[in-house]
Amino acid sequence: MLTSSINCIEERTDPRAADASGGALTIRCYVYPLVTTSPRLLWKPDRKLAFEAMTLLTRLDRELREARADWNQDRFRRLMRLRPRVAARLRRRRETLNPLPLIPLGTLRRRYHANLAGHLYKLK
Repeated sequence: MLTSSINCIEERTDPRAADASGGALTIRCYVYPLVTTSPRLLWKPDRKLAFEAMTLLTRLDRELREARADWNQDRFRRLMRLRPRVAARLRRRRETLNPLPLIPLGTLRRRYHANLAGHLYKLK
């Protein structure tokens, strides 16, 4: 799978210039392919599973941020119910690694914010 990066530049012409009529806006986009020079890593199965679990947790956290930004409470609630299982999977996969990574995993706990959990309680 080849991925690429898109860079867009917004250019506005000067409205006071002799040839410009009202300051036109031009957007130019350039596509840059991402080229990697390192060979594909061949990981042991336990490290690959730990990497996939970490990727899943990262993707879930990104989805949580998007659900919070959209104020989609149902989606946010469903993702928060899924998160402890994903975090437990990452812990379990990481414990099987030999040797253990030098960087500690830390706490993977995430709590509801009061403003976000307000929909769980009925107003009196």
